[in-house]
Amino acid sequence: MPAPQDERYEPLPGLLSLPSFLYRKLGPGGRIAVKIGGALLVVAVTIAAIVLVPRIAESNRERAAQERRDAAAALAERRRQLTREQRPHRAQAEPGASRGAVLAELQAGILADARARAAAGKLHGPAARRVECEPVIGADADAARVPHDCIAVTSDLPSGSVGGVIGHPFRAVADYSTGRLTWCKVSGRPGEGSLTSAGLVRLPRACSR
Repeated sequence: MPAPQDERYEPLPGLLSLPSFLYRKLGPGGRIAVKIGGALLVVAVTIAAIVLVPRIAESNRERAAQERRDAAAALAERRRQLTREQRPHRAQAEPGASRGAVLAELQAGILADARARAAAGKLHGPAARRVECEPVIGADADAARVPHDCIAVTSDLPSGSVGGVIGHPFRAVADYSTGRLTWCKVSGRPGEGSLTSAGLVRLPRACSR
C-alpha cells in the first residue's frame, strides 16, 4: 500500500490579517487584478472628493446664508411687533382738574387699554383689575410733567411677598398743567420689576420723558 501523504493546512489568521493572507493565496493574475482594482478605487475616491467636496461646501454656505436671512427676517418682524405694541396712546383730563383727578384719569385710560388688549388676545393671562402708577425713580413728583411707571395689575401676591403684584407694565407721562396724558405698553413679561423694554426697540419719546 502507498504511504499516506503528509497534507498540511495553513490555519486561517485573525480578522486583521485575513486580507494579506488571501492576497498571498492569489495567483499572479489575481494579484495584478487586485492591484488594478485598488488603483481604480483610489482614482474613483479622488474624483468623488474633487466633485463632491465643493458642492458640499457650497450647500453649507447656502444653508448658512438662508439661516441668516431667516433670522434677520424674524428679528425685523419682532421689532415691528414691539413697535406696534408700544405705540403711544393719549387722553385728555378735564381742564383745571386736580393732580389726583389727572392721575386717576391716566390710570383709567391704561386700565381700559389693558383690558381691550386682553380681550383681543394681545395680552396673556386674566384681565387687569386695576392700575397702579408711581413717578419714575428720580423724577420730580411735583413737576408739571411727570413720567410714571405703571402696572396693570392682574393678580396680587400673598401678603408679605416681594413685589406684591403681577401685571403688565406701562410707561406713562402726565402733564398736570394741561391735563394731557400719554402712555405706552412696555414690552416684557408680566410682573413687578419688568418695566424694561426687550432692547430691540426703544420706547417712544412721548412716553419716555
